[in-house]
Amino acid sequence: MTQQSTQQPTVNVREQASSGNLALLIAVVALGGAVLAGLGAWSWQGQDLAALLLLACLAAIAERFDISLYGDSRVSLAFVPIFSAVLLFGLWGLAVVVTVAVIASAISVDRPLHKTLFNFGTLMLAGGSSVLILRFFGSAGSPSALPQVIGPAALAAGANFAINSLLVAVAVGLSTGRSVWSVWDEKFRWLWPHYLVLGGLGLAIAAAYTAMGLWGIVVFVVPPLMMQISIKQYLDRTSKSVVELRTAHDRLQDSHAQVVETMASLRRSYDDTLRALVTALDARDRATGGHSERVADVSIAIAEEMGMEPGSQQWQELQWGALLHDVGKIGVPDHILRKPGELTEEEWKAMKAHSAAGYEIVRGIEFLGEAAELVHAHHERFDGTGYPRGLRGEEIPLGARIFAIADAFDAMTADRPYRPARAPERALAEILANSGSQFDPAAVKAFLSVYQTRFLHSHTELELSPSLKKAILEATGLEGS
Repeated sequence: MTQQSTQQPTVNVREQASSGNLALLIAVVALGGAVLAGLGAWSWQGQDLAALLLLACLAAIAERFDISLYGDSRVSLAFVPIFSAVLLFGLWGLAVVVTVAVIASAISVDRPLHKTLFNFGTLMLAGGSSVLILRFFGSAGSPSALPQVIGPAALAAGANFAINSLLVAVAVGLSTGRSVWSVWDEKFRWLWPHYLVLGGLGLAIAAAYTAMGLWGIVVFVVPPLMMQISIKQYLDRTSKSVVELRTAHDRLQDSHAQVVETMASLRRSYDDTLRALVTALDARDRATGGHSERVADVSIAIAEEMGMEPGSQQWQELQWGALLHDVGKIGVPDHILRKPGELTEEEWKAMKAHSAAGYEIVRGIEFLGEAAELVHAHHERFDGTGYPRGLRGEEIPLGARIFAIADAFDAMTADRPYRPARAPERALAEILANSGSQFDPAAVKAFLSVYQTRFLHSHTELELSPSLKKAILEATGLEGS
């Protein structure tokens, strides 16, 4: 098992001390591993070099096909041939197999020298603890002494895991500033049963060698080694697919963000274009300058009071329709549009045609399809006596029912060539009085709330008294609703 840390520490006194402690740990562990290797070479007594080299080659292959965990930890089946070498050849076998395995691991992942030295020392010290335990049990610790050797072998494998994982956890803790226990608990605690199983496999290989020679090693170690190679290849392909999917997902997110920004920019362009058009239309009739903007603003406020979600498609269509409601007046002659007095029957007929004319203009624009319905119906009345189609009640689009109130209120509270502006309180009373006939009662109720928050304290001329308000509400059937 090996461990790599990728976190870059901030330079300060405490972290410099941690870096110094880490360097000291690496030096001590590497030196301890070198001492054990030297003792192993000193103790060599002409053991079977062919078997030892076979185990070393198997360990190298296992390291070459190790598996990455969490991105900064790697595990392999190299423990199996290493543990077999410990059981068969003691400290000398440990030194040879660990050296070959560590070199193979360093080459396969291009590991820095100090990490290679630390891994070598860690594996040597962990393996050395296994040697000491097996020697303590004497002949009972020999792989040929089945079944007596099972207990000592299990203790030796457990000690190996404990020393290995503890040293790596200390190194990670020093490099990341985390506690040793938290690192060990997260990355290694779950591995101890696997080490016992792998230790059992190492014992089986050693026992097979004592009974069958080299073929015993091959028979027991090749199947799990091939299994690791297969798992490694599968995980590599899976990891590659995951990386490709993640890259595609990131690109898709970037594209989505660009589309969202483009749509927002396009919507702003729509709004700017429509407002420029409305400004041009209002310029024809100076008496109604700003009317469309004000009506759109109040219409949106009523809609939100009725529960329409701000920014929704329906909300946006109401805003666009309110802004464009009088676009049909582009075809009304100036002498009719600006006439200060009452219109003749023919003039009134020409004026009323602006709703249908506006609808024909707007409906040809794809994104204004629903807004065109408001333009068409903005002079319909709730009781069915409006124009141009005589729609009644909920036959009238909701946006048009809301708009009718805002339009009437703004028209009554603005100066016209043929009459002065009414006080907001009088305009409110007129709207309340026509609830159920000209206006949708539900929309009138919502407008009353909007009026109270927007207009009640902005004018002091004729504030409605509670008794008058109650009388109007009773007359229109809104009292208690």
